[in-house]
Amino acid sequence: MDNSQIQQDFDRYDLKGQRRALLLRINHSGADSDLEIMKKLFNDYGVQFEPPVIDKTAEEMKRAVSDFRDSINGSKEDISCVFVVTTSHGNRDVIVGADNKRLLVKDIIEPFGDELCPKMKGKPKVFIIDACRGPRKDLGVPLDSAADTTTSEEDEKTRTYRSSRVPPCINDMLVAYSSMTDYVSLMSDLGSHMIVNIGEVFGSATEEEHVYDLLVKANAKMVMRSSSGDTTKKVVMTIESTLKRLLYLGRKTGTGTTNLERNHISGAAIITRSRMVTCLDEIPEPKRKDTCFLS
Repeated sequence: MDNSQIQQDFDRYDLKGQRRALLLRINHSGADSDLEIMKKLFNDYGVQFEPPVIDKTAEEMKRAVSDFRDSINGSKEDISCVFVVTTSHGNRDVIVGADNKRLLVKDIIEPFGDELCPKMKGKPKVFIIDACRGPRKDLGVPLDSAADTTTSEEDEKTRTYRSSRVPPCINDMLVAYSSMTDYVSLMSDLGSHMIVNIGEVFGSATEEEHVYDLLVKANAKMVMRSSSGDTTKKVVMTIESTLKRLLYLGRKTGTGTTNLERNHISGAAIITRSRMVTCLDEIPEPKRKDTCFLS
């Protein structure tokens, strides 16, 4: 093995072991599509996922996260990476359960820190949090508009909050949020903007693109794709990372029907990536009913 190969191996996380995932979903417009997009993505990349946790209370979701963590710690298998995906209503630093009670985002992330999840010490943990983080809406700014240097009261509150906040992102973690702090996240009946764009980007990815870059690409697509309604709204992902190496999922292990059948949940909500892209292209902007996750 030459020095370049040794350096490449050092720069990448070793993903020869199992890849495990947990899906948390609260029912909302497009939730079934979100679930199927992520299931297909995980099937394509050889990620084993638990039975999805659907429409549970905040306490039940918290317990599901702990049980998933415990199953990882207790596993005799080599587990190389973990994904936790949450699609729900929410607000600043919380998601909302089916009982309208709140679960802190840190209660989803912190259980996988080095002390509470020693099995995953030094290994990548990826969290996708798809929920509103506040009531504000980003209406965008025309490229040729003059800069507005005034600071609103809400802007000042957000700035103060950000400067005092201690992010829950711990060692070897990547956390992707569907919006900025204090802003809404958007969805349509075809799925949330974040999940749809992640599905499109990861669905066409090559084996030489690492996860962080793929999320940046998904964010770029999300920013460029306006929502419809009375006014044009934008959404921007926030990505926090303490990854120490590059995370490559590698070549996809399969596609389409065989993998979907293996982890099929009965129902008519399955939408393939190609069909999702077609649907988005076919729907006229005024008819795409975008709403937000705010609760």
